[in-house]
Amino acid sequence: MSAEPRWNVITPTPRPAPASGRGDPDQNPARVLSVIALASIAAGAINIAAAATVGRTSAENLAFFAVVAAAQIIWGAVALVRAPRWWLALGAAGNLVVVATWMVSRTVGLPAGVYAGITLPIRFPDGLATVLEAVVVAGAAALMIRGQGPARSAARSPRVTAAAAVVAGVLALSGILAQAGVFSSSSAGSQQYGPGVNGPATPAGGGGTSGGGTSGGGIPGY
Repeated sequence: MSAEPRWNVITPTPRPAPASGRGDPDQNPARVLSVIALASIAAGAINIAAAATVGRTSAENLAFFAVVAAAQIIWGAVALVRAPRWWLALGAAGNLVVVATWMVSRTVGLPAGVYAGITLPIRFPDGLATVLEAVVVAGAAALMIRGQGPARSAARSPRVTAAAAVVAGVLALSGILAQAGVFSSSSAGSQQYGPGVNGPATPAGGGGTSGGGTSGGGIPGY
């Protein structure tokens, strides 16, 4: 009786597919969300400084900047944890209103309020805050177009979140210091409303004087 060879059939273990380089499909949206969340917080910090300085001139100024700052900081803090589509829409709409109001105040003047019809000058703190707010609007709109907002943005993109936090912190600090008048001294054509609070020079569209220097130029409506 001849022995027939017996072959051991070994099923090869499937190897994991090579990385395509794209990684987690939710990682890039999470990075965008981290950036705009921290941009919102930075803009809010600058507006806190505006509330503390420009708010001395009127209760209207104080209320406006305090509400905007609180909304931006809260929105950014929540977005770092989770941002469903409705939360993205809320952030985009709110910041768009602030940006539009700022643009009107710097071009044709606000239609109502203490500075109605007065074209206010652009200064570093208000310009920086507006750029940060525009970043939030653009980023939130892009994420809404993509679909459902990613959850846990900070956890999904820790390196980008850390880097964005450093950049946002530096920008916020520079805006706060500029708002407080650290980088400029009082000069002719500006008014002093307190230590380091510089009012804008004579507005380009009117003959009246305006309030303190600002993330918003000392106006009640940014």
